[in-house]
Amino acid sequence: MRFKCKVITRASRNEVLGIDNLNQLDVGFKNNSVDKLPELKIYLTAVPVDGKANKELIKLLSKELNIGKSKIIIIKGEKNKEKIIEVLF
Repeated sequence: MRFKCKVITRASRNEVLGIDNLNQLDVGFKNNSVDKLPELKIYLTAVPVDGKANKELIKLLSKELNIGKSKIIIIKGEKNKEKIIEVLF
């Protein structure tokens, strides 16, 4: 499963917005077009220094999806606010 997300760092809380439940994302969604990927907005308390925000993003998504952190990959945008995430099931 792939989706886009916009990460807002230095927030007062860690929170995923844009979809009521992450499990509603289509598990079988396989589309190579970036424009058609579902998009989330994610707030993180971490600062974007030395990969801290990326680590916190993976930790938050792991907790929300109830899967291991190794199953979440940042495909594009490691040094950008807009990212493409792939979740392996």
